[in-house]
Amino acid sequence: MYELFELENTVSESGLQLLYVTSFRYEKHWIGTRHAHSFLEIFFCVGGECEFYVRDSSFKLHPNEFVLINPDTEHVECAIPESPVEWVVIGIKGCYTDLCSSSDGFFHGNFSGESASVVQLLTSLIGELQDKKSHYNEACLYIVQLIMVHIARIMGAEILRDSVSHNRLHSSIAWVKQYIDDNYTTALNLEMLSDKVGLNRYGLIREFKKRYKVSPIEYMLACRFREATFLLETTDRSIVSISNNLGFSSGNYFSQSFQKRFGMSPSEYRALHSGV
Repeated sequence: MYELFELENTVSESGLQLLYVTSFRYEKHWIGTRHAHSFLEIFFCVGGECEFYVRDSSFKLHPNEFVLINPDTEHVECAIPESPVEWVVIGIKGCYTDLCSSSDGFFHGNFSGESASVVQLLTSLIGELQDKKSHYNEACLYIVQLIMVHIARIMGAEILRDSVSHNRLHSSIAWVKQYIDDNYTTALNLEMLSDKVGLNRYGLIREFKKRYKVSPIEYMLACRFREATFLLETTDRSIVSISNNLGFSSGNYFSQSFQKRFGMSPSEYRALHSGV
């Protein structure tokens, strides 16, 4: 059994958009393909089991458990044939969660304590989508927002609206790039950069990569290595001195990172370009 309900123009006043709801039971063996979405997904297991792989983590999803996947978080689901999974999956655009218990972009939780309310809401949601009575889109949106309230309570973290306007977003991302250009030799991290522009770090990575094809940290490292090659070619400063001035934690780490990036050590690079 597989039912996919796609919803068009189901948007709240705050910009929250309900994209789809999927309800299915899968009894065959299958392994998905690792993927990521630009929106938030919530998987509710109401029967059977399923294996989940999210970035570097793996776990089983049991009945009365859920997993929330933040935007741009790579994941894949795998069936367990001897215990066919039954679940409801919701895709929601325009929100994210500031996960206090995980830095990997997901939350694996249990809704047993609120199972009666959550299951009732999920049943009402599927019923609205199947019956398609007048204004069912609006009803589904309200139900999903109630479900999100329960999930936020369980997680102990807010599900936040992504209310940043398009123009402000582009301006913020351009500012981050300029800030990195001006400060790449200092200690920079995603939390500090995201705080400066009022974005969560997952949104910052997503929008920065969309515009510049690399993540903010990858861009910072590219700036550091560009300066490193220039100093190796034009000065006789020591490797340790260059490493310290460019913000690397140690000379050894700089040399290892340089070797990985260029296929040769800093000393070998200097020797190769000394006559240039």
